[in-house]
Amino acid sequence: MVKILVFTLVLLVISSFTVLSQTKGGEWRYEGPRVGLDLSRFLLNSMQSGKTTGWEIQADIPYKGSLFPTFETGMQTMNDKHDIFHYKNSGNYARVGIDMNLGKFESLKDQDFVFIGARLGYSLFNQQTDSIYNTNYWGSTITSFPRRAMSANWAELVFGMKGEIFPNFFFGWSLRAKILLAVTKDNHIKPYVIPGIGNTSGGTPFDFSVGVYYRFPIFKSKKIPKPIKMGGAKHPGLNNGTDTNNLNSSGRGQQGRSGGQNYNNGN
Repeated sequence: MVKILVFTLVLLVISSFTVLSQTKGGEWRYEGPRVGLDLSRFLLNSMQSGKTTGWEIQADIPYKGSLFPTFETGMQTMNDKHDIFHYKNSGNYARVGIDMNLGKFESLKDQDFVFIGARLGYSLFNQQTDSIYNTNYWGSTITSFPRRAMSANWAELVFGMKGEIFPNFFFGWSLRAKILLAVTKDNHIKPYVIPGIGNTSGGTPFDFSVGVYYRFPIFKSKKIPKPIKMGGAKHPGLNNGTDTNNLNSSGRGQQGRSGGQNYNNGN
């Protein structure tokens, strides 16, 4: 905890010097890599069954103003003990993807944006199940399945927003739908939890993320980033503002005049 407070204090000092340099040099737009911590990992861990711990770091960098390649990594451990079984799971995960700004920036200082994005994730984890009690006509038995290394990969669809609350400090949230693509098969027990995805006992896993971020103001510019154009290519006949209807009507007029001249010459 002390290390986190010291790191935050250092970032505040750096940010204050950055603000002073911005005011002296006039109005600029500052951009750079943004790194943050997903706070929801601590909240969601306390809401899940069993003893769950973990953390996640998220980072992005602007590309052509309105695109943000992203990288996320973290770890998670779970220790779920009940009267009839004891389940353990732990592992690391990483995601890569990209976010796209849905709107446009209104000024050089405007850093708030709503985005959609996609991720590809990969997780390396292990699971172990002990003290599984089975009761039948013949009595009760206790079964255990040893620790086994496993892996999984998945895709995510993301919607969210990020906004600058202080110079270079951002707050953001996102909603995520996760689609499991592949997972190591276990003949004894299906993975109850996959680090990076969460609980897999239901249908499509959904997740909610809340984070705080710091942007390193490395690049500066006097230009406002242009929004991504979603429309298709223009028709060749519409280049330079030319109307195809005007072209067709003028073409018919020229043909009529030329035809009349030929008729008069024939007479």
